[in-house]
Amino acid sequence: MIFRRNLICSLGVTFLGANAYNIIKPAIAARPYKIEEENICNSEDFVINHEPINDVTEQQIAAVDEVVHMLNVGPTGSRFRYDPMLSEIEVGRKILWKATTKGHNVEFMVTPNNIKFKSKLHKSAGFTFTTPGIYTYKCTPHVSVGMIGVVVVGNDLSNMTEAFDNAAYYGQAKELIQDILGRF
Repeated sequence: MIFRRNLICSLGVTFLGANAYNIIKPAIAARPYKIEEENICNSEDFVINHEPINDVTEQQIAAVDEVVHMLNVGPTGSRFRYDPMLSEIEVGRKILWKATTKGHNVEFMVTPNNIKFKSKLHKSAGFTFTTPGIYTYKCTPHVSVGMIGVVVVGNDLSNMTEAFDNAAYYGQAKELIQDILGRF
């Protein structure tokens, strides 16, 4: 009886000790340390996040009317951008969003007739615009940092109010969408 009690007690202490270590382990690993600029610039994350994607052929690119690149760093040095952010096309034309770097997709936010479209992460995607109007779109994981874009189809601005004042815009996306649409 004493042996069994000691065994159960020992197992309980071992179990509690192992769980306590698993709880404390992240706190020990997260000790503050000095981050230097060289460490940030040379980190492996920088290389992984900027890994190029080649998932479309030259023939696929030639078959579209416009190519929008999904970038980690935009042409002006801003982070997480579509290039270009504004596309003006005619009805029946096709846009290809080229996954230039990993981590991005395209998801429509405001469209005429509530057209739905959402591409997969890390994949290029194309869409043929058959309905005139304003289409706003986002990168699902990066909308708050301003990775948004606009397509104006057929020079039709009939849904401008909805596109300008949509509650789905937040963070930097709200400022950028108003800047883009303010041009019209």
